[in-house]
Amino acid sequence: MRLYVYSVLILFFLCFASCKSGFEHNRAGMEKLNTELKNEFGADTWYTSIELVNNDGSDDVITVDKTNDPNSLKQEQWSQFHGFWDKKANITLSIQGAEPKAFMFQLDKEVSLGMMGTLMERSVEKIRSEKNADDAQVVLAQVRASNQMNSKSQGIKYTVSVESKKIGKHYHFVYNLDGSLNALNE
Repeated sequence: MRLYVYSVLILFFLCFASCKSGFEHNRAGMEKLNTELKNEFGADTWYTSIELVNNDGSDDVITVDKTNDPNSLKQEQWSQFHGFWDKKANITLSIQGAEPKAFMFQLDKEVSLGMMGTLMERSVEKIRSEKNADDAQVVLAQVRASNQMNSKSQGIKYTVSVESKKIGKHYHFVYNLDGSLNALNE
């Protein structure tokens, strides 16, 4: 009987550990997320937002606002936690003066999640070296299209938030689509 209980516990632990779906907060991790999004939603999907929230010690929470038909002005919000995708909301867009695609992006076309991973690495390294915060870690990474923009190069931004519990501060980096730093706020 004892052997049976131990076997069940070990099996449960292995199953739970294999379900972990967190992403490393670097280029390789974001390229893995890129592949997962394409597998889940398709390579031709249009997005207005992709967000990764570091759930401190657990899996990351990924939230996307996406559509396969930009002209429908309808999107869906999906969220992933513990490896499972769940539809959270239907979204209706109100767009004036431009085609809907002007406010959306596609992976590996306008937006590179690999670039977002590089920006995550760069942001953490900057805080670690300049603030002597060896515990600095990404708490949020996001790429989002602004609801008011003149061009995609000006209106789509990467945001990376880094936290250091050691010094008790959050740092918010905003990067342009080309990876150049737009703003840094403490």
